Amino acid sequence: MEHTDIFDAAHTGVGDPNSHRRDYELGAQPLVGLLDRPWYPPYVLDSPHTHNCMEIGVCLYGTGRLGIGGRTWAFREGSVAVVPRDVDHVQNNEGTPLNHWQYVLVNEAAFLEETPARLRGGAREALAGMPGGLFVESGPVADEIRSVVSHMFKRYQACRSLADMTLDGLLRVLMARVLALRSDLGEDIPASAEARRAIEPALQFVSQCYAQEIRMEDLAARCAMSESYFRKVFAAIMGMAPLEYPNRYRINRSVHLLDTTDETVLTIAGMTGFSSIATYNRNFRRYVGKSPAQWRKNAHGR
Repeated sequence: MEHTDIFDAAHTGVGDPNSHRRDYELGAQPLVGLLDRPWYPPYVLDSPHTHNCMEIGVCLYGTGRLGIGGRTWAFREGSVAVVPRDVDHVQNNEGTPLNHWQYVLVNEAAFLEETPARLRGGAREALAGMPGGLFVESGPVADEIRSVVSHMFKRYQACRSLADMTLDGLLRVLMARVLALRSDLGEDIPASAEARRAIEPALQFVSQCYAQEIRMEDLAARCAMSESYFRKVFAAIMGMAPLEYPNRYRINRSVHLLDTTDETVLTIAGMTGFSSIATYNRNFRRYVGKSPAQWRKNAHGR
């Protein structure tokens, strides 16, 4: 079940000025850390925050609400959450004697660097296609991810080192499973994956053609809906107007290009579908809260 009362649902999930950073020390390897976190009542309210790496969490026990990128879900035992680097999130535990999560922390840049060249492009696209994070309430997919995370913690307890071949292999299995959920999709999955299927053709079209002009009629036609009905369905599932989605996708795509390439801001604006540098700068500031040049400068300083 989705809620919108932890923080303003209008937040983009990237660079929210009202959040604060909780950074980790990053090394050269993809696996930053494994955190086993039990909480006991009375629970202290969390506040929106970001990290400098990806956080993959599984709920072992407990209930509460989890906000990622401006959207909020009810979590319970078995839930899985994926929060990319620099995405605002907040977790409020409630109602149980014990609330227990396990987290795998991943350096996305190091993961891409160690990904074989033939697979790197697909992995980078999948990471770029999940700017608002991912939440899986429960079920077979969540169980599979939870099983891999459990094996990682057991292995770490045995070897007491993050620089371990078995842990490295398990991390690649985990990331492959997570990225498979996000390939060809461009935003956060709502609580009901079944409901999302109705608009998946439109989301896939955006992920493939974001650099081109995208019209409402194109999106609606791919979902076999009238424009008026498609607009209502899309807004109900994604929490935004259909034509806002391509802009959000383009901006988040451009964030990754700013971080991972040396292309100029002008070139990136064109690569991600903006007709002018002024339009790109305006949209970038709207969703990220700073200019593309400021973002790149800060990224290089991290």
